[in-house]
Amino acid sequence: MKKPSLKAIDKRIEQIYYKTCSGVQIDVMDIGRVFAVGRQAAAEGASDETLASALVAFVNSIRKDN
Repeated sequence: MKKPSLKAIDKRIEQIYYKTCSGVQIDVMDIGRVFAVGRQAAAEGASDETLASALVAFVNSIRKDN
């Protein structure tokens, strides 16, 4: 099985992020951290569902509440 490229992993993270976290305000400086969490989960072989759970949990921990 071929290992997915970083570009493919980032595309997957982006799609899941917009599907699950759209409208949640986070600091622009935390975007890299969101991708780091997603890349770590992807490296561990996470399914889309597991990856989404990891992203949502992290985004909820850094969200900006008005």
